[in-house]
Amino acid sequence: MEVTTSRKPNPGIRTFSKDLAFSLGCHYTPRGKSGIGDIISIDEDVLIVSGSGRNFSINFYSDSELKAEIFFSSISKEVREGELVYGIRTGNRALYEILSPHMNVVISDCTESGLIFDGPQRRKYVLKIRDSS
Repeated sequence: MEVTTSRKPNPGIRTFSKDLAFSLGCHYTPRGKSGIGDIISIDEDVLIVSGSGRNFSINFYSDSELKAEIFFSSISKEVREGELVYGIRTGNRALYEILSPHMNVVISDCTESGLIFDGPQRRKYVLKIRDSS
């Protein structure tokens, strides 16, 4: 599994992407000038993190096919209390079904629209999945 960013990420998106790769136990690859075809051919499974202003998303590709496009309405970075937990935690069963065969994802008691992961240096990310309606 690879995690990368959009072409010209701001420093916050770059840090977020590296922390996501850390949590999933996978590799972060700087995007540079690579096209989408080059990026999704790096590995069987690829997450591409994009963000501009208030718009923030993660696209998940498996076998060069877009499997999920996840948009977020909010993201917060908190100080993690307690032990580091690797992987993604979500209350969204549909998202869990798509991602779990490919990466470390567990169903948790966070809300249906929640997605949580722990980064290094006591960082904890709490994201709210944007309602698709």
